[in-house]
Amino acid sequence: MKPLHLILGVAVLALAPLVACKRVDSYEVAVKKNSVTGAVSSETYGQGLYHAFLRSWTVFNLREMQYPAEGRSEKLTALTADQLTIGVDAAFRYRIDRDRVLDLYLGIGGANAVHGFVYNTFRSATRDAVAEVPALEMLSRERTGIGERIRAIMASRLEPRGIVMTDFFVRDIEPPAAIRQAVEQKLAREQQVQAERFQTQVVEEQANQRRVEAAGIRDAQQIIAESLIGDRGRAYLTYEGIQALKEAARGENNLIISPSEAGVPLMRPVN
Repeated sequence: MKPLHLILGVAVLALAPLVACKRVDSYEVAVKKNSVTGAVSSETYGQGLYHAFLRSWTVFNLREMQYPAEGRSEKLTALTADQLTIGVDAAFRYRIDRDRVLDLYLGIGGANAVHGFVYNTFRSATRDAVAEVPALEMLSRERTGIGERIRAIMASRLEPRGIVMTDFFVRDIEPPAAIRQAVEQKLAREQQVQAERFQTQVVEEQANQRRVEAAGIRDAQQIIAESLIGDRGRAYLTYEGIQALKEAARGENNLIISPSEAGVPLMRPVN
């Protein structure tokens, strides 16, 4: 039996390097460490199949990663410049620089440690960015810019390490109840002012129309008054009287026609 045990032992030792292997995919990079001495290889390893006998492999994913995953977001609370607490609901994306993988491993650790480092940077950058802006500005003109500010802070802290920020999203900013109420009242007041301004414009336009109409009536009356003065006025009245006689002649009513000093006949119906 001893020769058989010896043969099996030799076979296990011979096959161990082939059985204990580590596969590295095309979108990954691996770091190799000697399990006995603890020495870390000075080079990294791309796609391939590597034996793991007395060696440990740490693999890094080079794909773009999002936190939180599956399109979700995480809400953090932070203090503004005026010491009010607001909620920032955000998400971000990042990737690892292939050429800096060994530095990341030596300085931070494996993939999970790197992700933890990125997450802690996200938390601190969010709080630092929010602390620069008063609450009201955060909810108005700085609402869209806060995401870029957080991303810039994260990039300044991560990219020297070999972690590249690719995007940052602010889903929502939740203000304190008092600020929310003040903003709602401000918006309501602005809408009311706009409505009052519109109503004032309508009234002014109506007044302008009435002034124009009054001016037209005044001008018409002045023209008529001037046309009734002197010989031209008497001729005009005579003309109008003749036209009235013609209209009366075509009607069925009986009229009494009386002369007048102005030469214009006076007419009144007979009942």
